[in-house]
Amino acid sequence: MNHLAHCWLARGNNGHIAGGFLGDYYKGPIQQDLPEELQQGIRLHRYIDSLTNQMPEFRSTYERFGIELRRVAPILLDLVADHLLARHWDNHGKGKLSDFTANCYRIIGEYRVPEVGKRVFHHVVSRDLWCEYANFDVILSVMCRILTRLRLEDRAIHLAELEFKLSDFYDDFCQYFPLLEEQVQTWKAANTQARDSKAQSINESVSV
Repeated sequence: MNHLAHCWLARGNNGHIAGGFLGDYYKGPIQQDLPEELQQGIRLHRYIDSLTNQMPEFRSTYERFGIELRRVAPILLDLVADHLLARHWDNHGKGKLSDFTANCYRIIGEYRVPEVGKRVFHHVVSRDLWCEYANFDVILSVMCRILTRLRLEDRAIHLAELEFKLSDFYDDFCQYFPLLEEQVQTWKAANTQARDSKAQSINESVSV
C-alpha cells in the first residue's frame, strides 16, 4: 500500500494516520521520544507492509505486471492500489476524497516530519497529489520516476500496458483490500487493549 491507502486504513486515530505517511521516513528502531500515538502509527504502518508481503492475494496480483516488471511489482502495486482506491473512492472510502486528504495533510503536519520526508510532503500537499492519484497518468509518471531512480528506465516502456489491465487489478483489489481492513481492525483492537492494560497497571502501581 502507498500513502493514501495506509492513511485510510489507519483512520480513526491521528497518530495512526500520521504514521501512514511518516512510517516511510522513520527507519530502524522506533524513537521513544516520539508521541506514543505516532509510535503506534509507525508500528501499524510496518504491520500493513508485512501483511502485503505475506498475503497470497498479493503474490498472485504481482504476476499481472509481467516478466519485465516482476522484480519491482511490489513497489508498483502500492501505487496501483492507491490509484484504484482514489478512482473508486465512492465504493471504498467515505465522504469526499479531497476532504479526507486535506484532513490527512493537516494531521501529518502537526507531527515532526523528518528532513528526508519534508520535500515529499510539501510536494504532496501543494498538488493534493493523493487526490490526483485517481488519474492514471499521474501514477504512470510516478512509476517512471521510480524506475529511473532504480536505474531500470529501459523497462518503463512496459508501464503503459498496465492501464489495459486495470480492470483485472481492480478485481484483485476488491479481494485483498477488505481482508486488509479486517486485519487492521483486529490489530487496532488488540493494541488498544494492550495499551489500556499497560496504562491501568501504571496507574495501579503509582497509587500503591
